Amino acid sequence: MKSNLRMMIYTALMTAFVFITTSIIKIPIPFTDGYIHAGDMCIFVAGILLGPWYGGFAAGVGSAMADFLGGYPQWVLPTLIIKTIMGMIIGYLAKPETNTKPILVATMTLWVGALITFIFTIGQSSADTLTAHVEEIGTLDQALQMAAELRIQLLIVAVGIPLLVIALWQLRKHYHVSMNQLVSMVISGIWMVFGYYVASGIMYGSFIAPIFSIPWNIVQFTVGAVLAFMVVAALAKANISQSTLIKN
Repeated sequence: MKSNLRMMIYTALMTAFVFITTSIIKIPIPFTDGYIHAGDMCIFVAGILLGPWYGGFAAGVGSAMADFLGGYPQWVLPTLIIKTIMGMIIGYLAKPETNTKPILVATMTLWVGALITFIFTIGQSSADTLTAHVEEIGTLDQALQMAAELRIQLLIVAVGIPLLVIALWQLRKHYHVSMNQLVSMVISGIWMVFGYYVASGIMYGSFIAPIFSIPWNIVQFTVGAVLAFMVVAALAKANISQSTLIKN
């Protein structure tokens, strides 16, 4: 079987896996009409196994199909764009020859800076402003309480993601997961978080309300990265990689 045809078959399978894992379990995200799912795990694996082009297709099309058939048609186009780029980032950065160190440093710097900006924005927003932009907030006291909780959550994730990277970096030595594969999952996950933040801000005409969804999106990609880490480790142990898929 020719390698191109083989990769197309694998891409179709991974597209289906992304669709299924995105659709099978949905946990609604407060403050937006989005939801948490396990699809990011398959997106990470698809990008690593299939590369940027095939992996990007599986990630974007599988996720967009899940939105369309799952009752979220307004998210089909944003999801197609965000998830396709997400898969392409994984596929490119996971390559052994890619120098990911400067990209990782730049991304983590922007990550911490952006979260600090969000913390400052919420801190400077008045209770009246919050209640006007976030439908779930009903009273001024509730607005102040939720703003305080959000600042703590954002501070935790600002520190927590680098710590998670360090922890997985130590574990990867024992589970045959490359540094580039780990970095690709982290950077693409961060892209996903900010991609949906911008898309939500445009769709709802407010860049304040989507800030409340950021911790939930971070939870989604973090869980997906941990699960994908275990899957990639198992595949490595079984000697399954992009090169073996093409040759076999």
